[in-house]
Amino acid sequence: MKKISLLILLYLFFYSCGDSNNENFDSESQKKLQIDSNISKTTEQVKDTTVLKDTSIINEENSNNILDEENSKSTYQIKSISELWKQYKFAKAKADKFTLENNLDSIIVYFSLASEAAYELSREDIATWQLNNIGYYSINEFKKRTDYDKQMQKLATVDNLKEKALLVEKVKFDFKNNFVILNVAEKYLQKAKLLDSEMESSDRTKIIESNIQFIEWIRNYISKNNITDRSENLE
Repeated sequence: MKKISLLILLYLFFYSCGDSNNENFDSESQKKLQIDSNISKTTEQVKDTTVLKDTSIINEENSNNILDEENSKSTYQIKSISELWKQYKFAKAKADKFTLENNLDSIIVYFSLASEAAYELSREDIATWQLNNIGYYSINEFKKRTDYDKQMQKLATVDNLKEKALLVEKVKFDFKNNFVILNVAEKYLQKAKLLDSEMESSDRTKIIESNIQFIEWIRNYISKNNITDRSENLE
């Protein structure tokens, strides 16, 4: 009887130990499964965040676009002969229009454009005339603003030295205040002279030189008050 009771007790003891071991095993398994799950999730997150776009293709495309744009800007546009003649005629017509309106700034702009077009057409003779035209109309505007002809005539007829001295000072003042017109014109006339020097001497050569001499004469008058008689042949 005692043996049977002892066996029952041993059986119960081993049975309870087996359950606790199973419980511990189950809990350990669950923990392991949870850790594995967390690791897999973390791995997925790492994989997601480390996926990079291949930007080399995009950058290459952008580079090509930029290069194409720069090339298109730097490409020299060659105009046809008909386009150049059209440009010349347009600019010349505009310049002639503004001469009637005494708009010197626009006269300079359009005669200069006409000269450039003629030069590209290898018509240096026409180009030279357009540059001389700038000098011619600039001198006319200078004379108009300074009342040049009237003041020169008065200077030539005044006998009273004191009155003449006062008139000289007035003329000098007027010339100096408007000399910027001639200063600009001289640059175009010098360019015309340079182009003309590459061609045969002609009446054009004399006219350009006469316009340059007039500007130089005005400059000397302003600085020295030394006025001498001269005749102009401006065309």
